[in-house]
Amino acid sequence: MKQCLCGSGRSFDECCKPIIDGAPAPTAETLMRSRYSAYALGNTDYLATTLSSDLSDEFDQVEADGNASDAKWLGLEIKSVSGGGEDDEIGEIEFIARFQLHGQQRVHHELSQFSREDGRWVCSGGEMNPKSPPRQSTKIGRNEPCPCGSGKKYKKCCGA
Repeated sequence: MKQCLCGSGRSFDECCKPIIDGAPAPTAETLMRSRYSAYALGNTDYLATTLSSDLSDEFDQVEADGNASDAKWLGLEIKSVSGGGEDDEIGEIEFIARFQLHGQQRVHHELSQFSREDGRWVCSGGEMNPKSPPRQSTKIGRNEPCPCGSGKKYKKCCGA
Protein backbone atom coordinates (compact mmCIF):
# COMPACT_ATOMS: atom_id res chain seq x y z
CA MET A 1 0.00 0.00 0.00
CA LYS A 2 1.58 3.26 -1.14
CA GLN A 3 0.97 6.05 1.40
CA CYS A 4 -0.65 9.18 0.01
CA LEU A 5 1.72 12.04 -0.64
CA CYS A 6 -0.58 14.52 1.14
CA GLY A 7 0.20 13.00 4.55
CA SER A 8 -3.36 11.89 5.35
CA GLY A 9 -2.14 8.46 6.46
CA ARG A 10 -4.38 6.76 3.91
CA SER A 11 -3.27 4.97 0.76
CA PHE A 12 -2.84 7.08 -2.36
CA ASP A 13 -5.39 4.90 -4.21
CA GLU A 14 -8.14 5.70 -1.71
CA CYS A 15 -7.13 9.30 -0.91
CA CYS A 16 -5.95 11.68 -3.63
CA LYS A 17 -5.79 9.45 -6.71
CA PRO A 18 -9.57 9.31 -7.31
CA ILE A 19 -9.80 13.11 -7.00
CA ILE A 20 -6.87 13.68 -9.36
CA ASP A 21 -8.44 11.17 -11.78
CA GLY A 22 -11.65 13.23 -11.91
CA ALA A 23 -13.88 12.37 -8.95
CA PRO A 24 -15.29 15.53 -7.33
CA ALA A 25 -13.60 16.58 -4.11
CA PRO A 26 -16.18 16.46 -1.29
CA THR A 27 -14.45 19.20 0.74
CA ALA A 28 -12.05 22.07 0.20
CA GLU A 29 -9.44 20.25 2.29
CA THR A 30 -9.71 17.18 0.07
CA LEU A 31 -9.12 19.38 -2.97
CA MET A 32 -6.18 21.14 -1.32
CA ARG A 33 -4.58 17.80 -0.39
CA SER A 34 -5.08 16.49 -3.93
CA ARG A 35 -3.46 19.66 -5.32
CA TYR A 36 -0.43 19.05 -3.08
CA SER A 37 -0.21 15.46 -4.36
CA ALA A 38 -0.53 16.72 -7.92
CA TYR A 39 2.39 19.12 -7.34
CA ALA A 40 4.45 16.22 -5.97
CA LEU A 41 3.56 14.09 -9.00
CA GLY A 42 4.17 16.90 -11.50
CA ASN A 43 0.55 16.78 -12.69
CA THR A 44 0.25 20.44 -13.66
CA ASP A 45 -2.78 19.80 -15.88
CA TYR A 46 -4.75 18.90 -12.75
CA LEU A 47 -3.50 22.05 -11.03
CA ALA A 48 -4.80 24.16 -13.91
CA THR A 49 -8.23 22.50 -13.91
CA THR A 50 -8.71 23.01 -10.16
CA LEU A 51 -8.28 26.79 -10.28
CA SER A 52 -11.23 29.18 -10.27
CA SER A 53 -12.12 30.80 -13.57
CA ASP A 54 -10.65 34.07 -12.22
CA LEU A 55 -7.25 32.46 -11.59
CA SER A 56 -7.00 30.08 -14.53
CA ASP A 57 -6.05 32.91 -16.91
CA GLU A 58 -3.04 33.72 -14.72
CA PHE A 59 -1.77 30.12 -14.52
CA ASP A 60 1.60 29.73 -16.26
CA GLN A 61 1.78 26.11 -17.40
CA VAL A 62 5.43 26.35 -18.49
CA GLU A 63 6.54 27.77 -15.14
CA ALA A 64 4.48 25.18 -13.25
CA ASP A 65 5.98 22.34 -15.32
CA GLY A 66 9.50 23.63 -14.57
CA ASN A 67 8.87 23.94 -10.84
CA ALA A 68 7.20 20.55 -10.67
CA SER A 69 10.09 18.77 -12.37
CA ASP A 70 12.76 20.53 -10.28
CA ALA A 71 11.12 20.27 -6.84
CA LYS A 72 11.10 17.37 -4.43
CA TRP A 73 8.07 17.63 -2.14
CA LEU A 74 8.80 16.71 1.48
CA GLY A 75 5.54 17.12 3.37
CA LEU A 76 2.29 18.95 3.98
CA GLU A 77 1.09 20.37 7.29
CA ILE A 78 -2.46 21.67 7.63
CA LYS A 79 -2.45 24.53 10.15
CA SER A 80 -6.15 25.43 10.12
CA VAL A 81 -9.38 24.78 8.21
CA SER A 82 -12.31 27.16 8.19
CA GLY A 83 -15.45 26.22 6.27
CA GLY A 84 -15.04 24.19 3.11
CA GLY A 85 -17.24 21.34 4.27
CA GLU A 86 -19.58 19.25 2.14
CA ASP A 87 -22.44 21.75 2.65
CA ASP A 88 -20.35 24.94 2.40
CA GLU A 89 -19.78 27.21 -0.58
CA ILE A 90 -16.46 28.71 0.56
CA GLY A 91 -13.55 27.60 2.68
CA GLU A 92 -10.15 28.71 3.86
CA ILE A 93 -7.15 26.52 4.65
CA GLU A 94 -3.81 27.55 6.08
CA PHE A 95 -1.03 25.12 5.25
CA ILE A 96 2.71 24.70 5.10
CA ALA A 97 4.27 22.67 2.30
CA ARG A 98 7.92 21.72 2.58
CA PHE A 99 10.00 21.01 -0.50
CA GLN A 100 13.52 20.97 -1.84
CA LEU A 101 14.42 23.02 -4.92
CA HIS A 102 17.90 23.14 -6.45
CA GLY A 103 19.36 21.51 -3.33
CA GLN A 104 17.81 24.00 -0.88
CA GLN A 105 15.08 23.23 1.63
CA ARG A 106 12.14 25.61 1.20
CA VAL A 107 8.80 26.29 2.83
CA HIS A 108 5.59 27.41 1.17
CA HIS A 109 3.22 28.90 3.79
CA GLU A 110 -0.17 29.94 2.44
CA LEU A 111 -3.69 30.83 3.51
CA SER A 112 -5.74 29.54 0.56
CA GLN A 113 -9.32 30.37 -0.33
CA PHE A 114 -11.60 27.80 -1.93
CA SER A 115 -15.04 28.17 -3.46
CA ARG A 116 -17.49 26.16 -5.47
CA GLU A 117 -17.94 26.71 -9.20
CA ASP A 118 -20.65 24.69 -10.90
CA GLY A 119 -20.90 22.56 -7.76
CA ARG A 120 -17.21 21.59 -7.58
CA TRP A 121 -14.47 22.88 -5.31
CA VAL A 122 -11.78 25.08 -6.88
CA CYS A 123 -8.87 27.07 -5.52
CA SER A 124 -9.92 30.72 -5.69
CA GLY A 125 -6.97 32.60 -4.20
CA GLY A 126 -4.41 32.72 -1.47
CA GLU A 127 -2.17 34.82 0.72
CA MET A 128 1.48 33.91 1.00
CA ASN A 129 3.10 33.97 4.46
CA PRO A 130 -0.04 35.06 6.33
CA LYS A 131 0.51 36.97 9.53
CA SER A 132 -1.02 35.74 12.75
CA PRO A 133 -3.10 38.24 14.68
CA PRO A 134 -0.98 40.14 17.18
CA ARG A 135 -0.78 38.64 20.62
CA GLN A 136 -2.38 40.71 23.30
CA SER A 137 -1.30 40.75 26.89
CA THR A 138 -2.80 42.49 29.84
CA LYS A 139 -0.61 44.51 32.12
CA ILE A 140 -0.74 43.40 35.72
CA GLY A 141 -0.51 46.16 38.29
CA ARG A 142 2.02 45.74 41.09
CA ASN A 143 -0.70 45.75 43.75
CA GLU A 144 -3.10 43.41 41.93
CA PRO A 145 -3.46 39.76 42.94
CA CYS A 146 -0.84 37.56 41.30
CA PRO A 147 -2.26 35.62 38.31
CA CYS A 148 -0.52 32.45 39.53
CA GLY A 149 -3.25 32.08 42.14
CA SER A 150 -1.03 32.31 45.23
CA GLY A 151 -3.23 34.96 46.85
CA LYS A 152 -0.27 37.33 47.20
CA LYS A 153 0.12 40.68 45.50
CA TYR A 154 1.91 40.48 42.15
CA LYS A 155 4.83 42.61 43.45
CA LYS A 156 5.43 40.16 46.32
CA CYS A 157 5.11 37.02 44.18
CA CYS A 158 5.88 36.54 40.48
CA GLY A 159 6.61 40.24 39.91
CA ALA A 160 9.44 40.30 42.44
